[in-house]
Amino acid sequence: MVRAYFDPSLQPITRLQIVQRPLAALARIRYAVAMRTLQQAILVLCLIAACGAPVAAQTGQQPPEPDMADIFYRLDNGTLVPLERQQAAIKGGAHGFIVMSMKSASEFPGAKSPVRFKNGEKLEFIVRSAVPVSAVDPNTFYCLRKLKSKRKTRELVMMSGHISPVGGSTTMTPAEGMVPVDFTKFGTSSLKMTAGGLAPGEYAVGHPYGPAVFCFGVD
Repeated sequence: MVRAYFDPSLQPITRLQIVQRPLAALARIRYAVAMRTLQQAILVLCLIAACGAPVAAQTGQQPPEPDMADIFYRLDNGTLVPLERQQAAIKGGAHGFIVMSMKSASEFPGAKSPVRFKNGEKLEFIVRSAVPVSAVDPNTFYCLRKLKSKRKTRELVMMSGHISPVGGSTTMTPAEGMVPVDFTKFGTSSLKMTAGGLAPGEYAVGHPYGPAVFCFGVD
């Protein structure tokens, strides 16, 4: 007796049935072979889908957001690159005899940042916001400034003025060194700050009046 083991739902085909009804028996065998081939094809497709789905998900996945709020990173080819963290020291001074000049500045140690980027390239920075990203204008909360490089320090002048026997004046410059940037939402709780091609120099990102900033340089 010849069994059509390709499909369990089919009844066994006897030698007598093949002799008496050869066309019907051949049709049943062909049907069993076709069903077996279809089952194998479906199994292969399911395996491909199961293996390919995680790969596709990983390919389109955004890089992780920063763990802590108010810490800036550069976004470089999907990787978060740390910046140089510095704490500002407020320095004030005056000089002159009859007419005295004075200034107050935020000062950072080192003439140059150890974190360097190339001149002209587009820079993107990621920061996790401490407040909901849709609650405030990011430009009032974060900013990018260009610093003045000196022999041993970098500084940002916030106030300048002069005084003489007949009077004096001071000028506050809260927008000193600010560079235009664009903000977009990034992930669920973060912001992406985008700056165009920056000229060579020293820069810092952070809160407009916060003591902690994140520095980098452009060559």
